[in-house]
Amino acid sequence: MPMRILVEAYGCTLNRGEADEFIDGLVEAGHEPVVSQEDAEAFVIFTCGVIDTTERRMLRKIGEFSKEPEKPLLVCGCLSNICPDKIRKIAPHAMLFGPSEQINALKSLGAEWRPNKTARNGAVGILPIATGCKGSCTYCVTRNARGALKSRTPKDLRQRLGALVNSGAAEIQLCAQDSAVYGADLGIGLGELIGTLESVNGDFMMRIGMMNPSGVKTNSDNILAAYGSHKVFKFLHLPVQSGSDSVLERMGRRYTVEDFSNIVREFRSRFPGLTLSTDIIVGFPGETDDEFLESMKLMRAAKPDIINITRFSSRPGTGAHTMKPKIISRKIKDRSKIMTDLRFELTGENYRDMAGMAVRALATERKVPGTTLLRTPEYKPVVVDGEAELGKWHSVEITGNARAYLSGILNDTSD
Repeated sequence: MPMRILVEAYGCTLNRGEADEFIDGLVEAGHEPVVSQEDAEAFVIFTCGVIDTTERRMLRKIGEFSKEPEKPLLVCGCLSNICPDKIRKIAPHAMLFGPSEQINALKSLGAEWRPNKTARNGAVGILPIATGCKGSCTYCVTRNARGALKSRTPKDLRQRLGALVNSGAAEIQLCAQDSAVYGADLGIGLGELIGTLESVNGDFMMRIGMMNPSGVKTNSDNILAAYGSHKVFKFLHLPVQSGSDSVLERMGRRYTVEDFSNIVREFRSRFPGLTLSTDIIVGFPGETDDEFLESMKLMRAAKPDIINITRFSSRPGTGAHTMKPKIISRKIKDRSKIMTDLRFELTGENYRDMAGMAVRALATERKVPGTTLLRTPEYKPVVVDGEAELGKWHSVEITGNARAYLSGILNDTSD
């Protein structure tokens, strides 16, 4: 019997992409997605447990849903594998499904899995290309939740991409835990995948998701070939996590600071103006003041456009959980603030010289009422006043910058 179902997704782009696919399956079965708890006859939550604060937030949300035990509650995503006992304690009637069990979750609601067909966030569509990874990072609980690498085939992904483009998606976000190792379990690489996907008809661009430096180092030629496609945004998300080789070794990251710097140098030489995004963990066990300063030094040298900063969170079942000494929370908070200040300083430096430039940019999302977010071919974010037609390329003049984006004005022409 058709039901009104509330589906909420938290965490990474991969999790949200899997939730989008889930919703498509519900719609195909005749169910109606709703956006409020009051209207729902059943609840589905795609959870994240990457850090302890996120876990607590997820458990609070599950607890809210469990107050209506007469309504089915499906808990999907990583937390179902990370702490099933905690979930069952607060929601005994909940049905738990891990990240690889979406098909079973849909069947429990009388639905079948379908490839995602709808761009639900403006002209942005999410395309999960793989789950799991090949790493063994000592701090990461997601590896425990999602398991080994499992890539989707190019043929399957081409079909999904075509459906997204036909629904109006113009920015396609390819996502995985580590896009650099896509296809290693299939005997192919990212280059072969992009070669297949770029032949899909339509005016769209692909954004390749996070790639660990170890995977890029191993598959550099194949990945550089993928980035050479005219359908790929020149956006590199390369999480270094620390500027100290000693910390990287304790993290189990399988690369050095020099490896990271060499990759950045190679990509920038091939693709001038690319957007560089990286991640930093502050307060990893044993991180000294000098090791933190090495991270600051590396960021000043690399000058990324985006630094995603995470305060270390000790997760049960990981190697880092028992590492000593732990850094006190006040010091971790201070380091996070210092790194955040540097992040916006570097973004401002990178964007400042772009004022007055005329660029082509793809309109992808409405951010706040009366404005539009556009992306240049290098994935620079440009916010303009007015509602530019989504999914279309526009001529934009850069007028300045805010802390994390460029400001611009639309010219009359679009193409």
